[in-house]
Amino acid sequence: MRRRQRPAVAPARQLGPHHFAFYRGHLQGLELGRLSARYLGQGLDLRQARSTLGWIEDELARGVRRLATRPRQDGEATLLTESVWLALIRTRPQETVTARQVRQRKLLRALDALQPLLLVRPLPGDAVAGWFIPAVAEKLVAAGWHTLDALRAAISDDPRQWYRHARGIGVATAQDIEAWLQDQSFAVSTMGLASVAPLETLRQGPAQADAAAIEAWLDHYLPETSHTWRAYRTQAERFLLWTVHARGRALADLTAEDGSAYTGFLADPQPAAQWVGRRGTPRDRPEWRPFEGPLSAASVRHAVKIVKALCAWLVEQGRLTANPFQSVLPAPEPAPRIRAERSFSAVQWQYLKTFVSTLDADDPRTVRLRFMLRFAYATGLRISEQSRATVADLRMNDGWTLDVPGARTRTVTLPETVIDALRDHMEARGLGRDIERLPATAPLIGRIKDALSDASLSVAQVAAIWKRCFAQAGKSLATGDAKGAAQLAQASAHWLRHTAGAHALARGMSRKAVQQQLGHASITTTAAYADPALH
Repeated sequence: MRRRQRPAVAPARQLGPHHFAFYRGHLQGLELGRLSARYLGQGLDLRQARSTLGWIEDELARGVRRLATRPRQDGEATLLTESVWLALIRTRPQETVTARQVRQRKLLRALDALQPLLLVRPLPGDAVAGWFIPAVAEKLVAAGWHTLDALRAAISDDPRQWYRHARGIGVATAQDIEAWLQDQSFAVSTMGLASVAPLETLRQGPAQADAAAIEAWLDHYLPETSHTWRAYRTQAERFLLWTVHARGRALADLTAEDGSAYTGFLADPQPAAQWVGRRGTPRDRPEWRPFEGPLSAASVRHAVKIVKALCAWLVEQGRLTANPFQSVLPAPEPAPRIRAERSFSAVQWQYLKTFVSTLDADDPRTVRLRFMLRFAYATGLRISEQSRATVADLRMNDGWTLDVPGARTRTVTLPETVIDALRDHMEARGLGRDIERLPATAPLIGRIKDALSDASLSVAQVAAIWKRCFAQAGKSLATGDAKGAAQLAQASAHWLRHTAGAHALARGMSRKAVQQQLGHASITTTAAYADPALH
């Protein structure tokens, strides 16, 4: 007989920004299936979507209870009490259409107020009822442990038998509670460390104004899917979190000494338990950290360059009186170099083309991949530029050209082979082969499912297509060339950019022409592609 599995003491997952977006769309009357596909991922049926909807409502109610013990700013108390929240989400008998619309507007405003408050890690003063399931929370409260801090103190006072003071809490449940506290960084060894959470959670005091200023600066590098925006957000976020948690200051109070100290901190962010976490951890998870480990000398130079530019902009806006990095001298920067193993040789490139040509020609995904391969090699576009390019960027004047979207605007020539592959891709999407008659908003790299949609694929989605292609090609090569297969399996979309630049120089194209095509700020970067090992 199978043993019944013991329920978890706390939910295994927590609310994220996508859950708020999903629930907000539901409140606005949008269709549940489309919301699920957009915010929760493909593959969920309506039953699962409805189940997730119920879970979100339960977690929101739990979150409101959690806020009962948190300090709040003036005006929040009347909006975020549990009784008010429950009254907003419950449909009233014989409710008129007008009354329902008023209630839903209030609910949406309440949701907006809740989001920044709930997308934070557990705090010591949080009510246990806001995190643990009711059956466990009730027993902890009955023992006098109303907050997480009180519970942690009880465990510290009697590590072996603390649970005996809470009637109904057994050894197994106690171990689960301790494991949960450990996962949330509530272990005794980290009691003195402040909770480091993402930029969007800084919603109180001077840090809120500094976070808003950084977000305004980042607006100059939109869209959020671009590599530049994400890289700048990462460095600005690390800098502000260090200012708040390590220095205990606002940006306006920083000095040149702080600039030097931050440069040293980047090379070894300590304490590691507070600053360093696993790569790829979602931003809404409590174990998220701003660093994956110490930065290399080159990464430190790059980070300082970005935050120095940020501070220069803040000086222009009158938020800083001086740039704390103005006198910081970066270590000498070596000449640019592209690692040969992160580019395809002429032989590898030929194999990749041959592999793609053997795929099912009737599959729309194959048609798209053949276009992408020709497109990326002919233009050397960054992956963010690939995902943003639309029909509106095409021009016909003695041959086809593309006005590359993004921060490095430029015009590149498109060979007829690329245009023919694009026509095939558009036809496979049901849009026809006549490029001049295509919708201007149609992305050049389009969706296969919902092919008529003019919604662009995200950078992550385009990257996933490339990774899948390289992995399949590597698997196909494994029997004849294990080393080459391993290299293919590790390839990323940026390898194609390296390959395009290196092969163009090898064919005799001038460095100046390659610089303009790739959108390099400096020709010294382009010169790195002339390394014979890349050809």
